[in-house]
Amino acid sequence: MECTRKLILLIGLTVSAAAQSSDVNDCLSIADNRARLACYDRTLGYTAPSPTMTNNSVANTPVVGAITRTPERPAAQVGTVAAAQSAYDQVIANSLSMRVTKVHTTKSRKVYYYTDTGRIFRKTSERPISFEVNDQVNIEGGFLGAQFLRNQDGKKIKIREVK
Repeated sequence: MECTRKLILLIGLTVSAAAQSSDVNDCLSIADNRARLACYDRTLGYTAPSPTMTNNSVANTPVVGAITRTPERPAAQVGTVAAAQSAYDQVIANSLSMRVTKVHTTKSRKVYYYTDTGRIFRKTSERPISFEVNDQVNIEGGFLGAQFLRNQDGKKIKIREVK
């Protein structure tokens, strides 16, 4: 019973679409743009809205030369803008070249690099490579959020920034 209803509905929709498409195809042969548009409107059942009337029975029409206002965009959320600005500032800061001003090794053999921009980095790799004072370094991103400092000679050390 359910399949019969679906079949009847499908046949009805197909016949309706075929009938409507033949009417629309008749409109395609009209060369005049306004007449073709009127044919489409008749075929598809479009009716033009009536002009709205005011209390004085005058139709609302746009005033020639009037200044039109564009709709305002919704204000962005303050948190979103602040987060975007912070991310942008970090990208810019990472793209700048820095100069190592101090290299400090603790008693527990942790190595810290101080830069002329005020940023401090701790070496996290076990490689024996180290940077010297006055080396020019850039920050590079790595796999899974890792960060590396690369100096002017191409040496690369995995680091973590100290906040």
